[in-house]
Amino acid sequence: MKPTEPWQQAAAQSYLHTLAKALRPDPSILVDEWAEAHRVLPPDVPEPGPFRCARTPYLIDIMRTMSPGSPYREGWWMKPHQVGGSVSGENLIAAWICAAAGSMLVVFPTLDDAKQWELTRFEPMRSSTAALRRRIRAADVKGADNTKLRKRFPGGVMRLIGANRVGALKSSTYRYVKFEEPDEYLPTIGEQGSPVDLARKRTTNFGNKAKLYGDGTPTIDGRSEIQRQVARGDRRKWHLFCPDCAQPQVLVWEQLKWVDGDPSSARYACVACGSLNGETAWKAHNYRPRAPRMTEAQAKASGRAYWEATALGEPGVASWCDFEALAAPIGWRPWPMLVAEWLAAQDDEDKLKTFVNNFRGQPWHETVRTEVGADALQARAEQYELMTCPQGGLLLAAGVDTQDNRLAVVIRAFGRGEESWGVWHGEIYGTPSSPEVWGKLRELLEAPIRHASGQTIRVDVVAIDAGGHHAEDVYAFTRDAALRGKHWFAVRGAKSFDAPRISRPKTIEFTWRGKPVPGGVELRFVGTQGVKNLLDARLKLQKPGGGCYHFPLGFQADYFKQLRSERREWRRDAQGNKALWWIKGSERNEAWDCEVYAYAAFLYAMSGQHAETFWRNRERVYGVQPQLDMLDSGAQTPAPAPAAAPPPQIQPSPAPRRPHGLRPLRRPAGFVQRW
Repeated sequence: MKPTEPWQQAAAQSYLHTLAKALRPDPSILVDEWAEAHRVLPPDVPEPGPFRCARTPYLIDIMRTMSPGSPYREGWWMKPHQVGGSVSGENLIAAWICAAAGSMLVVFPTLDDAKQWELTRFEPMRSSTAALRRRIRAADVKGADNTKLRKRFPGGVMRLIGANRVGALKSSTYRYVKFEEPDEYLPTIGEQGSPVDLARKRTTNFGNKAKLYGDGTPTIDGRSEIQRQVARGDRRKWHLFCPDCAQPQVLVWEQLKWVDGDPSSARYACVACGSLNGETAWKAHNYRPRAPRMTEAQAKASGRAYWEATALGEPGVASWCDFEALAAPIGWRPWPMLVAEWLAAQDDEDKLKTFVNNFRGQPWHETVRTEVGADALQARAEQYELMTCPQGGLLLAAGVDTQDNRLAVVIRAFGRGEESWGVWHGEIYGTPSSPEVWGKLRELLEAPIRHASGQTIRVDVVAIDAGGHHAEDVYAFTRDAALRGKHWFAVRGAKSFDAPRISRPKTIEFTWRGKPVPGGVELRFVGTQGVKNLLDARLKLQKPGGGCYHFPLGFQADYFKQLRSERREWRRDAQGNKALWWIKGSERNEAWDCEVYAYAAFLYAMSGQHAETFWRNRERVYGVQPQLDMLDSGAQTPAPAPAAAPPPQIQPSPAPRRPHGLRPLRRPAGFVQRW
């Protein structure tokens, strides 16, 4: 029946228009072209305004491969931080919504990450891009189709989910899936499989029209999800031409050269001709603007930087890898800054891992077990006596580990650059419930130690383990020490993996009114995992200097075995984050714990100090003193006659000596001591 009324004709036209729109094939628009035509970066980013592909030409191939009309179904990019990966992912999401609408799933490690992304990334993109504003309402407009985690638009809906929820990955069908930082996902969700595999199954009904894209920074070699997915693809690599010989090559960190101690001298050495050129010379020519729809092959022929596949890969799977921060646009990752970051990471394994992951975009090769064994450490022992401090040592710190039948003690001297020398290691046998055991510890810690300068040096600061069954005994001992002006304090190992190396003090003692006791016991928590990673890296240093650990010949083999007794295993914390934790085996590890506490004591001593001023003051006291036989004329000076012995006198006990450079402790009156 032909419609005759005006309202019938309008309804019929609307119906036919909607039907024709639904049957119309996807437009052949490319995401990179759509982004240049419509995307506007919000004002709070480093480079706001219209998106320009010329600024980051390496993003063109990624966006073009993941365009709706592309034959590729999946794409994976293993990348460093802050090179435009977030912007390229946002461009894909926006183009999928506006150019070829379909239901979409955006997968984050947790639901909190999804909410944060909606607030800080999606909403600014929506408000600054007119094409998105016409399709999705503002976040503050409430409604069933527009929530923080659900965005309705013509042709579909976008859902933001956490990868740790099974239900979100088992329901509904989606055409598009965007994975955010897949290395932070749980490896499996119950018995259902990995989040990536579960999400992939949600797209099977769309066949080759589906698009799945994930990018992220890798973590550990062999356990990285983004590394596993990239290996399935054609492994495209970003090539730049040498400014001198025009040899195309992938920029790798090993070819960056600089003068020692001068990051500003950083130059890249060509793998073919060896010529050294700065960052501007490498990027000005390679990053010239491209002509519209220029392919990677055409870019290569014109002398511009280009992507090139290096593997066959699975059908329909593209991947991009080995892109380092060296190749970021000029001004984003300056080469001198990268060199400075690299130099700062040499003495800290955690920092080095962060550099490899975040700046090189490479998975960290983790050995899990320590590389330096007990025998190798003992072979490096040096010729100086126990209870003597070498010339470089300027501050003595001790760590005490409390066991049920003994106290293990390590005394270590620290100097400039945190170079350190072992001074004493041993054990005091007896139950810590006995005052005699603590009396022996007190005698040891107060004993004078001969310094190489000829002076006498004493232990400055002590950290004592309050874990286990004798916490109250430790508190009593440290309370007594505090009343005598000593910097001896109680510590415990922190439970979290990323705890600070030494925490702020926690008050243990309170009055009957609930107020902290003035001068009472305080407890500090030590980030044992972080400190052990640091010390493990320093044990590998063999060249004397900053961070190097020295040992005397008097340290027995048992000490070195305890120092290497622990191993690292993959564990998860309460939040599900995975990391390599130091795990105690069947062997004793008291020396290892003592070294951790001694380093925590050193951090305590240096907190709030100006390091250079502190070391200068100590060097004035423990500097090398000239010997008299080097100044006299060689004539023999007769020895003076011995003076008559004075009558014995009763002298008052001297006041406790406060270590030079450390702050005095307030000594309250009237507090009951236990020992």
